[in-house]
Amino acid sequence: NEYKSYLRIMSEKVIPKKRNRNLLRQYYGVKGNENTDQSLDINSEQFDSDLYMKQTLGSKHLHELLNKQTSMLKEIRSLDSEMQTLVYENYNKFISATDTIRRMKDDFLKMEEQMEALTNNMSSISDFSHTINTNLSDSRQKITKLSSVHSLLTKLQTLFELPTLLKKSIEMGAYPQAVKYYTQADTILRQYTHVESFKGIREDCENTVQDLITALEGILKNSNTNADDVLDTVNMLIELDKDMVEIITLYLDTAHDTLQHDIDAVSNPPEGQDILEFVDTTGYDFLGSVSLVIAIFTTAFRDNSHVVSAEGATKDETHDEHDDPQAPCGDDNLKSKHKLSTAYLDDKLSTFVYEHFSAYFKPVEKRFEVEAHAPENATLVRGLDRFYRRLQPVHTLLPTASLDRIAGEIVTNTIRQRIGFFKVTLEQHFTETINDIKQALLVSKPAQFEGQSTLYDIMVTTKASVLGKLKLVLVNVKEFINTDITFSNKPYFKGPFCVHDIKQGLVLKYFEFMLKEMGRYARDANTATTSQPPPSLLLIFARLALEMENTTISYITSLTEEMFPPDENAVPPAELTPNPTQLIALAHDTVSDILTHYVTVKGLAISLMIHTSVKSRDWLSPVEPRNVRAAMKRVVEEVTELDIQIGSLFEEGGVKGANSDSSRRALSHVGSKVPSSKYKYTPSDTESSLLNRLFNDQIDIFGEINFTKLSILTGIIKIGLKAFLESVRLRTFGKYGLQQIQVDVYYLKEYLWRFVDEERLLNILLEEPCHLMEIIGLEVNHTHLIINET
Repeated sequence: NEYKSYLRIMSEKVIPKKRNRNLLRQYYGVKGNENTDQSLDINSEQFDSDLYMKQTLGSKHLHELLNKQTSMLKEIRSLDSEMQTLVYENYNKFISATDTIRRMKDDFLKMEEQMEALTNNMSSISDFSHTINTNLSDSRQKITKLSSVHSLLTKLQTLFELPTLLKKSIEMGAYPQAVKYYTQADTILRQYTHVESFKGIREDCENTVQDLITALEGILKNSNTNADDVLDTVNMLIELDKDMVEIITLYLDTAHDTLQHDIDAVSNPPEGQDILEFVDTTGYDFLGSVSLVIAIFTTAFRDNSHVVSAEGATKDETHDEHDDPQAPCGDDNLKSKHKLSTAYLDDKLSTFVYEHFSAYFKPVEKRFEVEAHAPENATLVRGLDRFYRRLQPVHTLLPTASLDRIAGEIVTNTIRQRIGFFKVTLEQHFTETINDIKQALLVSKPAQFEGQSTLYDIMVTTKASVLGKLKLVLVNVKEFINTDITFSNKPYFKGPFCVHDIKQGLVLKYFEFMLKEMGRYARDANTATTSQPPPSLLLIFARLALEMENTTISYITSLTEEMFPPDENAVPPAELTPNPTQLIALAHDTVSDILTHYVTVKGLAISLMIHTSVKSRDWLSPVEPRNVRAAMKRVVEEVTELDIQIGSLFEEGGVKGANSDSSRRALSHVGSKVPSSKYKYTPSDTESSLLNRLFNDQIDIFGEINFTKLSILTGIIKIGLKAFLESVRLRTFGKYGLQQIQVDVYYLKEYLWRFVDEERLLNILLEEPCHLMEIIGLEVNHTHLIINET
């Protein structure tokens, strides 16, 4: 029974909760589990206590039922205890609320009684006050009249004492108090000027005020006056009706003296002061003074409501020397008749600052010009950066003075001078390198050429020295556009600096100078005033120019564009003069000119050797030839030495015709062999020989030289053999003389074939002397010398 009563009680408590839960579920559209059997759920509305009791008794053992009973009894007791506690707490709260309502009712009754008493008292006081006002109205009017009379007499007394008060205030330095006394009384004095006593007072005050104005002007003339004192002084002068233009002129004249002193110090710096100390000193003194002047002027005049016209910009803002720079003032409380426009004040200050900065920039620019030609580069970069950085606060204070633009021009001009100095340095370095090469070729080798035995080694060292110096200069110039440099973000350093000043003005111009300088040795070598350079030097120059044409110009140009990348608005490379394409063409022409001159020089040297050997010999009655003449051997030795020198710098080059051994056995016109004797004379058909020579190819002795070893040697050999032919043409030969020439020709053919790029030309040039002698020889009539193979 207890168990059934417990189930009934629990179902009565739980069912309302479940009902609320179901209502909420229906409101929010949440579906419950409809398939679950809720008749056995004690928390469900469908809970069936009989069914639950029946199922529990049928499914549980006795001990389980006892345990269930025990737990339910504990829960019943716990619920009963909680219910009693809630009943007690709610009862106490109800009792407390009842007591509070009873006390409030009593308090409101007392307050109603007090309010009624207060209302009665206020009515009595109002009646009493009305009675007093009615009785004293006549006396009040008399007192008011007496008070106004007393106040007037006090003011009159103050007016009569005003001159004395002004003098005492001026003597004590209480200028604001003196200005206050005068401005308060000035209106009355002006109004009653027709009264003689007031007129005298006004004249005495005006004389005293002039002393006050003089004292205030003395404050403005003092260069040590701070901004607050200047502002107070300006306002006092304005209240004293001092002309504003005169006040501004007075202050700027005082500032001029201070700034001029600083400019003189900049123009005469201490000796031994480096550029960083120079910039720091001038920046601390002059720039600090200018900033102070701008700040004081802006505070005291431009931002002063007593000075600047409230109407803003008007037609009076633009002034010239014939216009009145003042605009009418609409403030009746001020004695000043005019106010100035903002535009006039800005123009006045900008002109003043610009004039003094122009004087300041002159010694600074001269100093930077000196530093632009000094060896130290990092100091100059830091000096320019510090100079430009120090000007930025002044430019921020006064943008209309265009100080940033002028400072940028000084920086730009200094950097351009620095680039010009680097260009001259590079040119001097190249000239010194040429002198070192000459010394290495003629006398003793300088330190940089020690241990180098070939022309190629000297050329490589020279190229490395020249390019290393150029790269070092580029690294130094790169410091001007580092990210930590203030002026590096200017448009000039993104375009014209990279394209015009560095790429064109420095790099390309330097290559042009080197090419022209090397080409000058070939072009000016024939003048009488020019010393002849060593032929080996010409070979080195030709190789250097060839290296420039092939790789160096393109490599350095790309390196320059990588180190100094221009922005998209920079000038295209096609508009540069010279541009890389033009320099490559100039390098090609320089190599051609140098090699042509080199071939001419060495060809003439061999020609002179051959001509001297032919000219100094008696060819009509010589001895029978036994050996080749020594001159021919020297010619072959000279060509061999040239082959070694040229081969160390230039490639071998291709051969135009096959050089077979059989073709070098004898001359092309040699007849049948006679084994019984070494030489045999056979008749020659002169007419047939002349006809064959008539149809031979014409040989261009001074033709174009290719940039290969065989082409260069071929040019030299052609000139030498042409001289050989002309020397033979001018001589008359006997039988043995003809034989000697034939022996020499055979010797030259045997050794010179390997040095030419077309053996056919060599054969033609060597056959010419023999054909010529067959015609002009006196004792030899239509005979040929046959040289045995053995």
